[in-house]
Amino acid sequence: MNRWLSFLIFFSVFSLIYGGVHFYLYRRIRSYTNFPRAFYQVLAVFFIIMVVSPVVCRLFAWERFFVPGYVLTYVSSLWIGFIFYFFLVSLIFDFGGLAYSLLRRVWAGSRSALWPGNYKVFIMTVIIPLVICVYAYYEALNVRVTDVRIHTAKLPEGRKELVIAQISDAHLGVIIGEGRLKKITGLLRRINPDLIVSTGDLVDQEVDNMDHLAGELGSLTPPLGKYAVMGNHEFYAGVEKSSEFIKKSGFRLLRGEYINVKGIINIVGIDDPAGKPFGGKGESGVASLVARCDPRLFTLFLFHRPPNSEDYVTSLPIDLQLSGHAHGGQLFPFRFITRIFFPLNAGLYEINGRWLYVSSGVGTWGPPLRFLTPPEIVVIRLIRDPFQQRSRQ
Repeated sequence: MNRWLSFLIFFSVFSLIYGGVHFYLYRRIRSYTNFPRAFYQVLAVFFIIMVVSPVVCRLFAWERFFVPGYVLTYVSSLWIGFIFYFFLVSLIFDFGGLAYSLLRRVWAGSRSALWPGNYKVFIMTVIIPLVICVYAYYEALNVRVTDVRIHTAKLPEGRKELVIAQISDAHLGVIIGEGRLKKITGLLRRINPDLIVSTGDLVDQEVDNMDHLAGELGSLTPPLGKYAVMGNHEFYAGVEKSSEFIKKSGFRLLRGEYINVKGIINIVGIDDPAGKPFGGKGESGVASLVARCDPRLFTLFLFHRPPNSEDYVTSLPIDLQLSGHAHGGQLFPFRFITRIFFPLNAGLYEINGRWLYVSSGVGTWGPPLRFLTPPEIVVIRLIRDPFQQRSRQ
């Protein structure tokens, strides 16, 4: 009951804010244009459909039942990105125009209206977001490979290098389907890592009818295996179904567990704390878990959510933590917002001899767009160096 109440509150607040944005833009369009009345009636109906469709599509998962449901889900997801930039650009022009008009009144004594209708400004507020979204759509498709090298004395003798490939926040499902996944797996094959890790949100919301995606992931067989942890979306999709999908994909799922991989590396994995209401194990007992690892080996810690402070990283006897979750903001300027909640937002951090890499993610959540935050597969190259531990990116 509490889950449904939380769901209702979240989507009520979302719909209220999202609807308010559409109402603002509707009034703005009417003030700048002079189309026939029927145009505004159709526009109002379209806006109402776009406001309710994200909630309705996710609630009833229409995309699973018929093609128009899939199309509506995809279009409404794209629309979220477009309407965000439309709203942002409109605000910039509104405040800019207001400031310009005020200055004209003060300096020139003009009695003109503070913000007269301007058709050219309206056209710009449409074209600029459209250009941004087209660019952001293609940026989301172009996954880059980020190479990080860490020198460590904790690799066994005889092994000069250990290559780890990290994927995070793939959000496989309706938006990120087989085509996008094959690009990701193709890159992973070319990288040819020793092991692959998934740091959560491998799935988005629905995991039904995704055996073909599990098969594609399962075709990856690195010599030291594949390991995964639960992100918040695995819990939203259902613990049992998500766990089954992850295992079908060939990953060893670590839920408050550690594993010694062939005497080469320790890997520790825990659940995302958002899973506690769904039966998740969270962070309880993680210190004792890490303490049981062989201290002579490099210890890799997989945790979906990045730490809120450097103290968390230094409090554990680990060598490297890999996380994701924040998507690097995904759409500029959201990175500045995510930094409020996750100061260690994206990229590589060295903290008192310990390392943290927060991936921007390989997929998208919500709109299938990325703007100034490209998706990435992270390749960690552990290089045996008996004398020092340092990093180069």
